[in-house]
Amino acid sequence: MPNKPTKTIPPIIANKQPAGKVHCSLDLQTFLPYRMYCLAAQMSQAGNDLPELLNEVGVNIGEREWRVISILGAYGGLTNGHVANALKTDAATVSRAVKVLKTHNLVATLNSKRDRRKVLIYLTETGAKLYDQITPKRIETGKMIDDCFTHEELSTLHHLLNKLDRHLQHMENELEDEWE
Repeated sequence: MPNKPTKTIPPIIANKQPAGKVHCSLDLQTFLPYRMYCLAAQMSQAGNDLPELLNEVGVNIGEREWRVISILGAYGGLTNGHVANALKTDAATVSRAVKVLKTHNLVATLNSKRDRRKVLIYLTETGAKLYDQITPKRIETGKMIDDCFTHEELSTLHHLLNKLDRHLQHMENELEDEWE
């Protein structure tokens, strides 16, 4: 009598864990951190698409690198730490972006005479030209986003965002463990 084929269970199903049950409810539509995250993602894709704009001018960089260029274009030369702070990211992320931007001759760096660990990052002529090519389209996108508000609503929104920013900075200072 022929052997009956045995049914094998794929390992992923054989080791399947029962679904967990949550006991805490979170309404994501009223949870401000989630709403802000989603709106930021939507705004970054609205209007003039950044990757498409960069591709049109023939520059092969990502959004991370563009953010560094936009900060340097807005504020001038800054240290790695200042760029990281302005972008609310870590210095390692900025360093990786700067490395890419240097290979494209979009930024250059200078070492401090007093502290060799400090590096000033600034736009090159090529970087400044790229900034000037892309920024008007980004401003246009910002205006398209702003168009859903009246002048008074936009003023109130900026007031509330500034208030939230100050509050978050205060919370950050309160929670830091470095103060005695």
